[in-house]
This record gives sequence, C-alpha cells and structure tokens, in this order.
Amino acid sequence: MGGSFAAALTKRGLARVIGVTRRRSTADSALEMGILEEAGPDLDEIGAADIVVLATPVRTLLRQIPEVASRVRRGAILTDVGSTKSGILEALRAAKSPATVVAGHPMAGNERAGLDGCDDKVFENRPWVLIGDRLKATRLEQLVAGVGARPFWMKSPQDHDLKVARVSHIPYLLAYALMGTPLDAIRVCGNSFRDATRVAASDPDMVMDFLLTNQGPIRRSAKELQARLEKLLRLIDRGDAAGLRKSLVRARDLRGKL
Repeated sequence: MGGSFAAALTKRGLARVIGVTRRRSTADSALEMGILEEAGPDLDEIGAADIVVLATPVRTLLRQIPEVASRVRRGAILTDVGSTKSGILEALRAAKSPATVVAGHPMAGNERAGLDGCDDKVFENRPWVLIGDRLKATRLEQLVAGVGARPFWMKSPQDHDLKVARVSHIPYLLAYALMGTPLDAIRVCGNSFRDATRVAASDPDMVMDFLLTNQGPIRRSAKELQARLEKLLRLIDRGDAAGLRKSLVRARDLRGKL
C-alpha cells in the first residue's frame, strides 16, 4: 500500500516522496521503479517530512510507532494506512508525538504483496478513511483526493473496525472457507466461485495482521452474517418463493448501487 501511494503521488507530481524502508533492497527496488526521489533505512529522515505515512503491516506498525512518533516534527502530520484502527490509534496517541495524528485506511488494494502489488491507480474512486482533527489535516486530505480517492472522515476507530469487519474482513474469511470446498467440486467451479475466492490469493501474513487485531468486530460480524444465512436457508426450506425472491431482488438492487 505504501508503494502504491508513493507511486500515485510521484506520478501525479503531488509531492516529493522519500521512503524509509526496513530493508535496503526494498529502497533500491523502489528507486529503480521511479516511485521515490530518495530512499533508505535511516529513520532520522522522518524529521524533515511534512507528512509521515506509516505503511508497514499492522502488527509491525504497532511495534514501530514508539520509535517513529518521537521523530516527527511539530507541525507535521503523522498518519498510517493500516486496515484496523483501534489499536493503532491508541498506540499513536500513547506515543505523544508532537505531530498532528490522523489515522488512515485506504479501502483499496489487491492480493499482491509488497512492491509487486504497486499500482498508482488503485485508489481511484475508493474511500480513504481518516480519523482525527480535520482542520489540521488539510494537506493530507488534499493528497488523498489528489490520488483519486474519496476522503471519508470518521469519528471513532471502533466504528471503523466494525464497519471494515463487515465489508472486508468477513469476505476474506468467506473466501478461505470456500476454498475448503472438496477439490472434486472445485474442479467444476465457474466464475462465481472464482470471484468469491479472489482474495484467498492474498499474502497470508498481511491477512493475519488484520484478523488478529480485530477479533471482537470480526466475531460480531460473523454472527450477523450467520443470522442472515439462516434466514435465507429458512426461506429455501419452506419453499417460500415470494420471500426468497424479495430477498434476492433487494440484494441485487443494493449491489447495483455499489
């Protein structure tokens, strides 16, 4: 996600982007791709930035926040692109950074990990959740809009985590559960199965990061989904064609508005 954001900013000429990476090889690759102006492993580079974007996996990010937050200067903005927000925002606030803290989550991406998944167009017309003081985050909001995303301000990290569990984390779990289908059935699958399981091709470590940092909302969302499935099964069991059709038409109409 960090690579895609860097690429989007650089190719549109929106900012001078400097990358601080955990591995020198990642910095070298990003420089070769032309998505960064400078790159390297020196954390002290953070001190000169107007906006610092933390773009490591969630559990890694939680470990890095204390050493990174203190290096961000007063007047700068410290943000992230993690897919869960409660733990990250708590850690960011606990670090007492002199910068303005704005938690972020672009609702975009693909199943490829690292720089292999770099796509400067991936944010176009996608929501980018922001949580923090909007009045102090004008420059960040401008960059988010500049890469084609739709800034979506939320007040509560808990609200974010529940909503994202419902529309993102549960679909991942469904994809993995579907891939447990007997292989003799998978051999005759069509596009519906392929579409429903696309995210099962994602990097397992990336997926574990959001599943293991959002347990409560995921459990609640799974129970809600189970209740909806049970309702549909009851309609099928009763042979209630009218009720079933009503549910299917409603779902079709809602899907058409996405």
